[in-house]
Amino acid sequence: MRVHPLCMLMCAGLVLAPPATAQDDPESIAFATYYRCDQSREARTDTIYEEVIAPLWQKQVDAGRVTSFGWARHWAGGDWRRLNYIIGTDLEAMVDAREAYIEEVLNDYADEAREFNSICPSHDDYIWYSVIGSEPQNQLAQERAAVGLTSYMICEDETVADELVQTAFAPIMNRHVEAGDISSWSWVEHNIGGVYRRALVLDAASYKAILNYWNKLFEEIEAEHPQLLRQFGAACNSHADYIWDLSANQ
Repeated sequence: MRVHPLCMLMCAGLVLAPPATAQDDPESIAFATYYRCDQSREARTDTIYEEVIAPLWQKQVDAGRVTSFGWARHWAGGDWRRLNYIIGTDLEAMVDAREAYIEEVLNDYADEAREFNSICPSHDDYIWYSVIGSEPQNQLAQERAAVGLTSYMICEDETVADELVQTAFAPIMNRHVEAGDISSWSWVEHNIGGVYRRALVLDAASYKAILNYWNKLFEEIEAEHPQLLRQFGAACNSHADYIWDLSANQ
């Protein structure tokens, strides 16, 4: 039986990572589905999410199989128009959640699944694992700000990129969380999916706030660690930036 894209696991641009004080926490895992949709009809997918998808994933949260889930709408970036994600710390439990979700969709919401697929006929699936960030693993994405910016990166040297984020860039971003410039940040690594190997995920209160912060972040990194910033650019030398509307999760 062919499984509709609506039935696939969902995650992403998302936040995924423990602070330096919580490295012993279970590792967080995010399953994401990034959809390409007919822009003239894509608002209908938001209704299907609210009426069908979200209640089904809430059952899996209530059952303890996943810790959080969410929905993101394209505001700026490439051709992905919608993102659905789930987050957990137990891979086997997340697989069980997926199976239960698919069964309910196919049995009870086949018409909505067909409509969703007609609007968003193609998608990319990713599984992300957390590396480091500003939130404890068991609290990731449970409360999100209104806007997210994710920079999806193609990296030639992933080990160097991880080391630079953890040792040089994390303290700067943690200061910005404490100052209220952003609400959270995460650095995640590719497990399964397409060409992007790492992603930096930032959440903030508004589009203006996230855009102003994006400029501020690199200005401060350049001022404090110019050589390390160049090393990072060599390690991850290609990227795609997206800004996501996360207000459906509030």
